[in-house]
Amino acid sequence: MSSSLSSSAIELVSIVDDDPFVRAATSSLVRSFGWEARAFESAVDFLASDVPARTRCLVCDIQMPAMDGIALVECLEREGLRVPVIFISAFASARTRERVQASPALCLIEKPIDAAELETWIGRALGRA
Repeated sequence: MSSSLSSSAIELVSIVDDDPFVRAATSSLVRSFGWEARAFESAVDFLASDVPARTRCLVCDIQMPAMDGIALVECLEREGLRVPVIFISAFASARTRERVQASPALCLIEKPIDAAELETWIGRALGRA
């Protein structure tokens, strides 16, 4: 990323995952790719923040307490926010894959997350690939 870009020009990638280690690792990866990262431990926390409208890509776990990732995306769409979504999951069952395919998500990445795969999909989400 060019040093002439101001920090406000850096696109925001939001990460929603109830696992603190996944949140920290994914946030660190996203920052190392040159994007701004904001991490949330739940869909409810993400929705309660001022971040959804500024988010340019959402990296979201599917299975979380209270509200799962697919319900989060449905909620964002009801609010008129269409954000490119990359789902992540440690439990990618056939049913989970069907739910992801029926959603507007770009893809499903299985945990542990492959850094190159994540960077490629975020690049696509942000229109750089």
